Amino acid sequence: MYRGKIAGKEVIVRLGSRVSRRYFSDNKIYHMVLSYGESAFLKGLDMFCIYNDRVGLIVAEVEQQDVPVIRIDYIIENENVYE
Repeated sequence: MYRGKIAGKEVIVRLGSRVSRRYFSDNKIYHMVLSYGESAFLKGLDMFCIYNDRVGLIVAEVEQQDVPVIRIDYIIENENVYE
């Protein structure tokens, strides 16, 4: 779990149960999600995807609560992403 700010508002980024444990301590993933999540959050999107050359495809969902939670549901590794 990681706490950050989007547009001055505190949010929590956490990894879902389907995400491999090896990503739990990777702060780069949390920072990527916060960075892209800012535009998705401000647009009011419930779900968004991020593609990164090194990681692959990150699928996240926004849960609107008192403190919004961005849950990373899936990380699909690069070798399993097809164009």
